[in-house]
Amino acid sequence: MFFTEVGIKSGFLGKLLEVLQDFAMHSGLRLIAAVLTLIIGFKLAKWICKAFERGKAFKGLGQDVQGIARGTIKFLLHLIVIVLVIAILGIPLASVATIISSAAVALGLALQGSLSNLAGGLMILVFKPFHVGHFIEAAGFSGEVETIGVFYTALRTLDNRRVVLPNAALSNANLVNFSVYDTRRVDLTVSAGISSDSEVVKAIIHGVILGEKLALLEPEPFVRLNDCTDGKLNFTVRVWCMSEDYFTLYNDLQEDLREAFVQKGVAPALTKMELHIDK
Repeated sequence: MFFTEVGIKSGFLGKLLEVLQDFAMHSGLRLIAAVLTLIIGFKLAKWICKAFERGKAFKGLGQDVQGIARGTIKFLLHLIVIVLVIAILGIPLASVATIISSAAVALGLALQGSLSNLAGGLMILVFKPFHVGHFIEAAGFSGEVETIGVFYTALRTLDNRRVVLPNAALSNANLVNFSVYDTRRVDLTVSAGISSDSEVVKAIIHGVILGEKLALLEPEPFVRLNDCTDGKLNFTVRVWCMSEDYFTLYNDLQEDLREAFVQKGVAPALTKMELHIDK
């Protein structure tokens, strides 16, 4: 009985050893080759990406396209490595293609929002409503464009916050680009007391504008009395400047006009209120 059991066990172990030897001779070598191809392939893809980023062709693409080009090259290189690994393992590529196509349909239905963001990113790159470094206002946010990605665009706000906007919403939203043109106009409404001499006030405003280093004299600054309602004189002031100087000039004009009005004794603008007493 004992020898019978030993014979059965030795026969089973012998068959198991033969199976393991056969796997090691055929599939095992393939598995080792696939793992080595995967490791070496990913490292080689990383090296190629870095070499591509250092090349003149990549630097000539412009900051708008560099992020998408980097991601596309990395994706394609990794895809090539994975296809090579599948081929080394002996898996039929036709079956893999069928599985990938079915998975792509399922993922497409599940990731409709991401696909719409991808389409929005392509629309932004094709029509170029803005570039990296431009100051824009869209979807309720304003800031400098830091990156334009495949799915999202990142803004840096004036108070140093990072806002990430989906490209689908950004490509369909009303967008204001403040950096397209070299110059920009500062529009102000300056008020003075109703008893003030309008010509004197206009002369003071013109003097302040001429003293601003950031103000452009061409086109000519515009200063006119707009209305005299609510017990005050309201003057419309329009001054041109370089786009990058807009906020500085806007604040400088506010401060300098107030100081000039105080020094020249211009009557302050007081809101008029009528009070009726019912006896």
